[in-house]
Amino acid sequence: MRQTGDRRGANTSRGQAGPLSYALVFAMILTGATVVLATGGIALSDAQDSAEAQRAEHTMTLFDSRAAMVALGESGSQSVSFGQDSGIFETRPTDGYLMIKHTNYDGAGADIELYKEALGAVVYENGERELAYQGGGIWRKDAQGDAQVISPPEFHYRGATLTLPVVRVDGHASGSGSVTARITGATRAEIVYPDASETYPGPSRQYLNPIREGEVSVYVKSDYYRGWATYFRERTEGEVTVFDSNQTVKVKLKSIGGAPGEFDMPDEGSSLPVEGFGGPLNEFEITLTATKTGNGNGKGRQFTESHWSFFSDQGGDQFEIHIKTDGSTKCTSDDPSGDLDGDVGLSVYYYNSSTDTSHEWVNSGIDPNDPDTAIDADCENKQLAIDFMSENTNLTYEDIDDVENVPGGSNKWEFGDNINSREAPATLTDHPEGFAKGEEDSVKDVLNYYMSRMGINYDLTVTDGPGNNNNNNNGKGSGRIDEGESYGTLLYDEDASGQYITYLHVTDNEITVTIDS
Repeated sequence: MRQTGDRRGANTSRGQAGPLSYALVFAMILTGATVVLATGGIALSDAQDSAEAQRAEHTMTLFDSRAAMVALGESGSQSVSFGQDSGIFETRPTDGYLMIKHTNYDGAGADIELYKEALGAVVYENGERELAYQGGGIWRKDAQGDAQVISPPEFHYRGATLTLPVVRVDGHASGSGSVTARITGATRAEIVYPDASETYPGPSRQYLNPIREGEVSVYVKSDYYRGWATYFRERTEGEVTVFDSNQTVKVKLKSIGGAPGEFDMPDEGSSLPVEGFGGPLNEFEITLTATKTGNGNGKGRQFTESHWSFFSDQGGDQFEIHIKTDGSTKCTSDDPSGDLDGDVGLSVYYYNSSTDTSHEWVNSGIDPNDPDTAIDADCENKQLAIDFMSENTNLTYEDIDDVENVPGGSNKWEFGDNINSREAPATLTDHPEGFAKGEEDSVKDVLNYYMSRMGINYDLTVTDGPGNNNNNNNGKGSGRIDEGESYGTLLYDEDASGQYITYLHVTDNEITVTIDS
């Protein structure tokens, strides 16, 4: 017998499944559409935020370049339009500061603040995103407080020299949306250091370069101090310390390096770095090779009328080592055993900018065929070997232009015009030995003294004086010396305490920023 009740129940279940399935599918479609719309909306919002952030960074970078034009004197005023849909711009003239501190300036532990002023900032805020112009750079800070450098500040540190035009922001203004920032100059290139009108405490000692005692450090207190710290670590050779407790970063400025040892001669206009010079010189010699002439087989190499120098211009002081040959200085034959006919001149010039004193030393008659002199000729290889550590060759304290006729060829020296116009005093009172004109000292002693006077870190730059060159040297050297075939050795004692900055060039520059809605 059939059980019709059970059959009816089965039919009823199948009849209800169709509407339920449709409802479930519709719910899934509705949910998916909602998710797509929500996700798409988030993505669109993120894209809009990203585009606005990029526009803000671009505009702040433009502000940076125009602010530099005003702060550093290229323009009287500039304006920048911020076409942002949202966000707030404002000036914060008291935000942060920059301080320069000279520790142990007297060698007895005394410290002094050479400079300390508020940096100020121009800030753009939009939610948790923040951009700021401060110290001549652009900084970005996130919600966690981490800051990154977008555009570097006005802070230039190379070797032992800091060039720092401090850029400060003044003004009390704010605005939102589309605004225009106007930049005008308030203070430009006001000298902070060196400044002869300022003195250290105690005995009269002016704010002058080079700094011969102690260490110099720069402190920056800023909401963006972590970005400053990253910049100092990546772009300077300083020793960086971060103080999270007061949002400050310190960079102790120093130059990393040492004696170059054996070196290939730099091309004309290029330099040999002297870094961490503590003295004395242990070895300093160079070998100068004559430039090829004629068919380039080496036989045409001659030293006739060559002028060659190492020079340095650091902090106002000037230093030049000059090698000179005359028209008769040439190998007498192609025989490798032949002599070099004619004498060679060696001169040293130093100008002390602090005392306005010219020191001039010369020996114009060194016999390059005498093995006991500082200069030795090799006619087979057409080379001159110069030993600056020679104790057997002397230089005479005398006016170089009186001895070597610099007025007729001052362009063959880097500092020829200065040598021509400056008179060495009758007695060299700012030299420990107190030399009078006509007195002599060894090449070794002269070079040791003046290379120490130039400081701890500096460059020796090559200049190859003009003259009859007949140069076939692919541009390496414009005179009779082929720098590409020349070389040398420089070794000296290094002083760890002398690795720090010795030259400061600091100016104060203030801009006023107003914002028009």
